[in-house]
Amino acid sequence: MKKSIIFILIFFLIIVVSFLIFLLFLWWNDNPKLNKKSNPPIAELSINSIKNQASKNLKIASYNIHFGIGLDIKTKEIDEASYIKRLNSLASVIKNLDADIILLQEVDFHSKRSFFIDEANFIAKKAGYKYIAEAPTLKRKLHIFYNFVCGKLDYGICILSKYPIETNELVIFDYSKEIPFYIKWLFDPHGAQKCTIDLNGKKLEVVNLHLDPWSQLLREEQIKLIKNLWLDHSTNPKIVAGDFNTISYYDKSKKGLSQQDAPWFVDRKNWNLKNEKTLKMLLNMGFQDAFAVKLFLTTKTLFTYPADKPKEKIDHILTENTIKIIRGIIFDKAKTASDHLPVCAEVKID
Repeated sequence: MKKSIIFILIFFLIIVVSFLIFLLFLWWNDNPKLNKKSNPPIAELSINSIKNQASKNLKIASYNIHFGIGLDIKTKEIDEASYIKRLNSLASVIKNLDADIILLQEVDFHSKRSFFIDEANFIAKKAGYKYIAEAPTLKRKLHIFYNFVCGKLDYGICILSKYPIETNELVIFDYSKEIPFYIKWLFDPHGAQKCTIDLNGKKLEVVNLHLDPWSQLLREEQIKLIKNLWLDHSTNPKIVAGDFNTISYYDKSKKGLSQQDAPWFVDRKNWNLKNEKTLKMLLNMGFQDAFAVKLFLTTKTLFTYPADKPKEKIDHILTENTIKIIRGIIFDKAKTASDHLPVCAEVKID
């Protein structure tokens, strides 16, 4: 009897100690914590300035680069040389886009999985962008990657510009309440950044979004947050773009293919994708879809995901109605450099 009690006590003690060690690990791994709201620094490269012509139309693009891993990957084991080759391919796509301003999502700044290469800096140099505004949404000392390799992670979103970036604001979104606390460290919070860009004396505010992939309610809350933070408090012209993880309002299928990999803890019964308000809230504020002028074409021509066989559009560019949209472009020449295709819009700002 005594042996049984001793065994139970020892077992209980092991459980308690293990739990405390795990909590200590979570604290260590998440410190120092990133501020939910911050003003990350802006970098200026020593490269020749790209021509700035106030009279020309402005080209703005958005691209989820999936930290340099495209859909053509044949093995999960990647050496540094082949990784740099992939980044060169991404930079080539971005250079060919020839956008004046590009918003990037899923960018590694100093992570083990990408051989500690600052991808924003790497791409900016290769593609000819003088100004870099990085916005890290997650920094961890230890993180498990897609290929089950553990190591440091420094990751987020960024804006590259050929025009001077004057301000850079970041907000990191809260985790979904559906994620159990003990596995939150395996997931990354998404976020948004707003940059004020000087277009030869004209001020343009650009908001880069990476919304929650699995929670419709959270996406709608995130739009409300950036509306209250940024969209309601400035008279400057604004462009909102990025990876919305939200199906276009003109896609009648509304299958949500990009969300089908949702983990076990996500309650799909709460989804009502056909009536999602994420995009509609911006449209109701007076924003316009850069691709609305192409609706006479088949919806398929507007799809951005997955890049190899696009079946839905979750990447969007919306502009205030004071900005004239010339055309919207899905850059399908990117092929499988990422798991998304980039979107680009040509606009005119009076």
